[in-house]
Amino acid sequence: MKTYDQAYFDHWYRGGDAPRGEAELRRSVLLAVAVTESILNRDLRSVLDVGAGEGRWQPILHQLRPDAAYIGIEPSRYAVERFGEARNLREGHFEELHLHAFDEPFDLVVCADVLHYLAPAQVRAGMDELADLVGGAAFLEVFTDQDPAEGDREGFHGRPAEWYRTAFAKAGLHPLGMQMWIHGELAADLDAMERV
Repeated sequence: MKTYDQAYFDHWYRGGDAPRGEAELRRSVLLAVAVTESILNRDLRSVLDVGAGEGRWQPILHQLRPDAAYIGIEPSRYAVERFGEARNLREGHFEELHLHAFDEPFDLVVCADVLHYLAPAQVRAGMDELADLVGGAAFLEVFTDQDPAEGDREGFHGRPAEWYRTAFAKAGLHPLGMQMWIHGELAADLDAMERV
């Protein structure tokens, strides 16, 4: 079993093997916020980050939208113990989202660099629940068997892009491009050229 302890995060997020830096992370956050706010036609109010790690999205989101609520769900006990209080992280797994009680869907749901490390059964077990929590848009960053090898490859499931597209579509999500997805009800309100 892979252990997401301090050594793991130090190596893959702060060490020489870290595939992406703070500038790239910030661009992803800015993209997700801009798309979500464009769809909702208002400022972002709530974010759910599934597989949040150390909650790296939270400080950037707080800087951009100080009043937006952020909740991170993360299986790493280390990350939750170290950053849980400061960044509002809760311990949990993708496939067990149904165990968490949320009052309403979130404007933005983030699941970045997570799904390709989960077994197919885990993805299927959590995808419907995740989709139901999307009140605006979702940033579902996935790497496939067609993408260049970069970063942590231990436990990586190199699946075709179509596998994820099918799984997301079955859960009622529609693509917007750039790893952004939207629920079917909202997709119907978009102009033709806004849809993929």
